Formats: sequence, structure tokens, C-alpha cells
Amino acid sequence: MNRRALLKALGSTMLLTGGVLPPVVFSQTVPNVTSPLFHVFGTLPEPVEIKRVFAAGAPAGVMLNSLTPKQLLGWPFALPENALPWLSEHSRQLPVVGRLAGRGSTISTEQLLALKPDVIVDVGDVNAHYLSLVQQFSEQTGIPYILVEGRIEDTPEQLRVLGTVLGHQRHGQQLANAAQEILDDIAAKKSAYKGDMPSMYLARSADGLETGAGQSIHSEVIRLVGAENVAGTMEGEQLVRVSMEQVLVWNPDVILTQDVAFYRDVYQNPLWQDIPAVKNKKVVFVPTVPFGWLDVPPSINRLFGALWLSGWLYGVEQKRMVEQLRHLFILYFAFDPGIEALQALITSPVDFA
Repeated sequence: MNRRALLKALGSTMLLTGGVLPPVVFSQTVPNVTSPLFHVFGTLPEPVEIKRVFAAGAPAGVMLNSLTPKQLLGWPFALPENALPWLSEHSRQLPVVGRLAGRGSTISTEQLLALKPDVIVDVGDVNAHYLSLVQQFSEQTGIPYILVEGRIEDTPEQLRVLGTVLGHQRHGQQLANAAQEILDDIAAKKSAYKGDMPSMYLARSADGLETGAGQSIHSEVIRLVGAENVAGTMEGEQLVRVSMEQVLVWNPDVILTQDVAFYRDVYQNPLWQDIPAVKNKKVVFVPTVPFGWLDVPPSINRLFGALWLSGWLYGVEQKRMVEQLRHLFILYFAFDPGIEALQALITSPVDFA
């Protein structure tokens, strides 16, 4: 049975419980896990006994590759070719094992059991319905399952606690400290800045008409750096399709995109010519290697985007930004791209997409 069929079957059991979830009980083997960001189902092994970790989706895969690369069973998705030169040899050699989260499952329950994971980890949006389904999935398979709420401002806590749970407390703390430094640095820049903030639109897809709703994790970097997300008033936490007319009403000062097709077309497309961001050459291509710096996937790679976008917004010297990005690459991806490569990347990121 694949995950889609399993979750559909398990969903019907909510009717028997009235949709009310029992309280989450954390394993006694990890007594310090009290974070409200963590939802643990099943009995976790002792940290020293956890050798095989399955990432349920892309955000978890990216986070676990930084936190516990030797325990990660494989990638939930195939790495794009342009990502490979920016990752460690170990990361490049990890197999693709499939995912349990996202828009479609690519691994069956039987295939997952054959991998013999000690624990499953998922990172991202969490709601009551998903919690219920995952709880029952864990009960049926006997595999402990950890759901981590994935907001970018909570990245330090995510890394610190997950590192402790998986037996990498020191490394988790190092990653958490680096994340906190970035968040604190951005907060200080916002506090000191006295100018007007530009309005920004996140243009996803080839036509640029997909964006993140008001509370979407896909547009969190914009909010974090202090800019106005023009789609911020839209309700919801997901990606949404919008009309060209709506974008014209929003009239953004800056357009951010990670889509090459859209970026190469927008300055010639007559539909976009009346928007200030296009008129003033403020359509900005955001770096996408090894993973999208804004939201592809929405994981720790967004720290790179937050650092880069805040630097662009507040006028950080390129030399300083390159030094900070190099430190992050070494720490989070166990890979040093070098100063020249990073300078080239932030100067013309579309060339590396």
C-alpha cells in the first residue's frame, strides 16, 4: 500500500474519534524533548541507537543532510544537476529513496519497511489532520515518527532539539548558533533601518503567477527581512495562483523569482511592463544552488536566502556577504565553494540555475 492509499484509509478513523487528537507523549528515552515544535509518535530509540533516519520530504532531507548526513538513508527527491557542484561528495552519492510527504508519495509502505529506518523525520507545516494520520501510520508500521514545525524563525530550536534527539547534540548546537546569528543580524538591521521598505512579490512558475499566501512558509524570507509581501493579505498557508490583474493592483516595487523561464521572459512580456519592478529593472533572480534560497524546498536553505536578501536590501558589502555565505556552506553543506565561485554566484545567480 502506498502512502496516498494508506493516509486515505487512515483518515476515515478520525470519524471514530471526533477529530480529537490524544495528547502527544514524548518518549521517556529523550526526557529533554519538550519543544512545542516537535510532535513525536512511537517510542524513540536512545540517541546512540539511531543509525538509520528516513526523511519524509524535501525539507527534512535538506535539514538532515546538514545535521546527520551519515544517518540519512537517502534523498527524498532526485538532486538537480546544478546542485551537485555545491554539495559534498557524500551528499552527492546518497541514493534517492523517495518521499512520504509532499504532493505525492514516491515510496510504498513495503519499500519503506525494507529500508529499516530507526525513525522517520518530517519538517514543514503541521495541522491536526496530518498529525492524526501520521500517528496512525507510526502505529501501523511500528516506526517512530517525528514531525517538526518548519517556520524559519524557529530554525535554531529545530536544529538544537533534533540534534539532541538523533545523537548529534554538539553539531546541532553549532548549526543552531549559526542560524541564530543570522536571525539576530537581520533583526538588528531592521531595527536600525529608517528608510522606506519596498513591496515585494514572489513570482513562482514560468508565468510568474504562483505565489505564497499570507502565512505561507514559501514567502517567509520576505517577511523575515522586513519587506512587505504584497500577497501578505491573502489568507492561507499554501501556494496560490493569482491573476495578472491582481499583480497589477499590488504594483510591487521588487519581484523575486527562482524560475529561469519567467526571469528571461518578464522584461519582454507586455503583460508585465506597467509594474514598477519591471520598469525599474528590479526583477531579482534569487540563487538556487544547491537548493532554492527562498523556498525550494522550505528548509534551512532559506537561511542563505535571508542572509542574501537582507544584504541586498540593507546594502551589505559584497565581501562581507561572501564571507558569511562561505561560512554557511562549510557548516551546513560540508563543502567550501571558495570565494570566487560565491562572488560569481551572487553577481549572476541565473547563470548557475
